Amino acid sequence: MESAPPALILASRRRALTGSSRGLSRAYNKGDLVRVRTGVYYSKPAWLALKAWERYAATVAAVAASDPAVGFCYLTALRVWRLPSPRIPDQIHILTPSPHKAGKLPPTTRAARDPKTGLTGLEDLRGYGIARHHWEADIVQARGFGVTSLAQTVMDCIVRLELPAAVAVADNVLGSRRTEGEGLTRMGLRQASASLASAAKRRRVLEVLELADEAAESVGESRSRALIHILGLPAPVLQHSFHDHEGFVARTDFFWPDYGVIGEFDGDAKYLDDDLLGVRSTREIVLAEKKREDRLRALGYTVVRWDWKAVADPDVLRLKLARAGVTRKNPRRMA
Repeated sequence: MESAPPALILASRRRALTGSSRGLSRAYNKGDLVRVRTGVYYSKPAWLALKAWERYAATVAAVAASDPAVGFCYLTALRVWRLPSPRIPDQIHILTPSPHKAGKLPPTTRAARDPKTGLTGLEDLRGYGIARHHWEADIVQARGFGVTSLAQTVMDCIVRLELPAAVAVADNVLGSRRTEGEGLTRMGLRQASASLASAAKRRRVLEVLELADEAAESVGESRSRALIHILGLPAPVLQHSFHDHEGFVARTDFFWPDYGVIGEFDGDAKYLDDDLLGVRSTREIVLAEKKREDRLRALGYTVVRWDWKAVADPDVLRLKLARAGVTRKNPRRMA
């Protein structure tokens, strides 16, 4: 997952070390611990301090600790493989060999009630239940977890996610951005899709691969490009370089040469992430972006910028591009 292994406290390990795990039950009843799964605890203050995706990762680790033979799939496997997920999943997705056991189970994370307030402290935190899927799959080891293979995980998600999220997965697993672990090839994914039993799923994979582009450099760019396709707008050129009399100006996210329009996706991280800012301040970054944009406009181009709000609402993106003159052709239904 995205973080270091969570600081889980295992009752089985405590018994092996001390001969008893009753101390954990007492700490739980005092309100010092959260019970994530039967026999798997976490410091309550630490649990409350976790971000939502960190609690998801800790719950995944707790499920694995309580059942070492578990195999994760779908959106949970997607996160184990460090591929872009459209959201924090609502459940932990696992495989079951029995069709009769497929289905959803409620969250198991619990905390003792405060005797004065009657509250657990978890009332405003999302818990993650279990979704059991009866799928044919080979389980491999990745980052200490049993998961569906990278190829199967990608297939399982592409055929179930909306197009923008599916394209983001394909771009990432095919492109140079995938610097951790193995990647996949376009041909390998096509071959893997041939084994899908459903003709509709096979067509879906081929559609996503047709749109996938290894040149995309962020999830926001990938999702934007898919929305541009859904809106029926002309396909842009990705990562085009521009020069003026002073030399190199910029390599832009999107470029429509027939319309003289440059498109740029602005994620918040560019201005907030210390690793991306480097030694420059946010103010310096904003000023550099303005000067860069001024040079592009001086070359005669229209520059359009959008952020996650436009990616979440296709009409916002459509209006921004329409105002710049990128005309709509044959919009299609989101799928």
